[in-house]
Order: sequence, then C-alpha cells, then structure tokens
Amino acid sequence: MVQIASMVVAFGILLSVFFCSLLIAKPCRGGANRYLAGLVLSSGLAVFYQVLFPTGLYRILPHLAKIYIPTQFLIGPLLFLYVSALTEPGFRFTKRTILHFLPFALSLIYLAPFFAETAEAKIAFARTMVSPIEPSSAEEWTIWLYVQASLWVYSILSLRKYGQYRRRIKDAVSNLSRYAWNWLLGFLICIQLMLVSFLVVDILMLEGIPLVAFNPFISVLMTASIVFLGWRGMLRLEHISPPPEKETGASSSPKISEEECEAHFALIVEATRRDGLFRSSELTLSELAETLGYSRNEFSRIINGGGKMNFNDFVNMLRVEDVRHRLEAAAGDKPNILQMASEAGFNSKSVFNSAFKKWTGTTPSLYRMRART
Repeated sequence: MVQIASMVVAFGILLSVFFCSLLIAKPCRGGANRYLAGLVLSSGLAVFYQVLFPTGLYRILPHLAKIYIPTQFLIGPLLFLYVSALTEPGFRFTKRTILHFLPFALSLIYLAPFFAETAEAKIAFARTMVSPIEPSSAEEWTIWLYVQASLWVYSILSLRKYGQYRRRIKDAVSNLSRYAWNWLLGFLICIQLMLVSFLVVDILMLEGIPLVAFNPFISVLMTASIVFLGWRGMLRLEHISPPPEKETGASSSPKISEEECEAHFALIVEATRRDGLFRSSELTLSELAETLGYSRNEFSRIINGGGKMNFNDFVNMLRVEDVRHRLEAAAGDKPNILQMASEAGFNSKSVFNSAFKKWTGTTPSLYRMRART
C-alpha cells in the first residue's frame, strides 16, 4: 500500500511541476493562474515526504527532509487568493495580502536550524519518519493541526467569495451558462469533505495511532487535488467569466423611493414583456436598464426591492411565461419545446428545465400534456 501510494504521489508531483510551468505562461485575469500555479506546486511539495521517506530517497536528498512542512502553510492562502482573483472585480495583490504568508515565513524561521544541520542529522530524522511505530511528536501535532485549521478558515473564506460572486452574477446577467462556477463549488466542497476525513484521523491519533500511519491516505487525497486543479487550470472547458463591475458615478435619473419600487417594477415587467426584450439570450441588467431609461443601480434596486428577486430570476420568469403561453396556444399540435425555449431566450436545456419547474411547479413535458387535455 505504501509503495503504491508513493508511486501515485510521485506521478502527482511530476504533474504539479508540469502544470505549474504551463500555468505561469498562460495569461488569466487578476493573475489567477499564477496563484493556481503556486497552489499546485506547493500541494505537490507538501506530499513529497510520501516519496522521500518510504522509498529511501532521503539518503540521496537529505536536505529536502522537511521541505514539505513550510509548503503546507501556502496551500490555504493560495487557494483563497486564486478564488479571489477569479471572482472579485479588480482584484489586486496589495501589501495587506502579504499577511496571508506570515505563517509560511515564520515556519521558515522555525525550521532554519534544521535546514542548517548536516546531511547525517537529516537522514537520522528521516529514518524516524519511515517507521509507523514511532509516536507522533509535538511538532507533528502542532503542524498538522495548524494546517487543518488554516485549510478550514481559507476554504470557508473561499466559499464566501464564491457565494458573493454568484449573487453578483445572478443579479446582473440573464445567461448563466458561460459563468461556470459549478466546478469551483464542487472543488471547495471536496476540500470540506477532505477536512472532515482529517478529523477522523485526529480522533484515531488520540487513540495512539501515529500520524505517519495515515501518510499514504493523506498523500493520495492531496495528489488527487493536485491533478484536478492543474487539469482544470489548463484544460477546463468552462471558465469563470469576470463578474460585472458595479456602476460608479452619480446617476442621472431621478431617485426612486422604496415606495415607488413596486410601481416601477410593474412598468418594467410590462415594457419588457410587450417589446420582447427578454428574448435576447445575452441580455444583461445594464443593457435592459439603459433601454428602459434607468441607471444600473436604480434598475437593480427596483428588481430587488419591487420584485423581490434577482435579475436572472426576473428575466427567466418572463421567458417561462412566454413558453407557457406558446404551449397553451399550441395545445392541439406537437410543439417543439426546446425550440420554444430557445426563441424565448434560453440557451441551455438544463437552465430552461430548472427555471420552468421553479415558476410553474412542473416540468415542460408535463405542462404540455396538461395543456393538450
């Protein structure tokens, strides 16, 4: 098992170096790929011990005996910065961003005496890491628990960034298919599940099983993350598009009170329905606001306050209404539902089905059957 895990990890480390070199050369908004390259590489180095110790490679490369420790302190911050660069408008690396790397710097200072030791001393340390019967040291416990805490904090912060991004997108565009966030959400959830499994490891360690006994399991999980992140970074078919920038500057249109929002919302619904403006598959809040003579901020406030919904739901509501009316009008025929959906502005079958069920409580096929009876 240990040898198989070592081979898997070795393959993952080689992939991390390969992905890292390609990602650095690939341009991306907000420097996201640079953070991803660092995340992939640091993740690979963080599990390098699974190759270094079980295979005896530490005898040839003794000076890398503890290289895995400081790199573990980079994983959480780089994950958060990668998600921030992808989802936050105008993201920039600032002086405050450096604070995320303070634990990494402190770990280097702490390990400086070890790095300065002789090769023989480092080989002696490596031998203690090979045997699973050795008890876990205070150093192992401290580092292991801190890394978990760091990953918990940064993964939660990343999920929060994701949630903010999703709300901004749904409040600004009608076509969500090109704003690919599902893979990112899936990855963040997988990290949470991985951390839960680490809690199980903690419990078993309290029962007297040393951390080194779980190294193959931990390393394989980390390697899977490396491959997934690197592959998505280089070969992903979907990409998170830049979230819309917030409107800046003063609005030229009259201010609308909270009491007037519902009245204006009714007017917007009628105008959008009458002119078929919702049929533009790439319709955005800014475009519709300009067409109807509102500022972006005022228009957003009317949709949110007067309609109690986001812009995406507003447009999909009118599109579903249009399809529903067509199905009822064609009750005696065999209408092509997907064609109707496309003409109403939907460009994704899954999005259409989801929206139709949300606003009618049933599927398009069942609705068609009921309309024909």
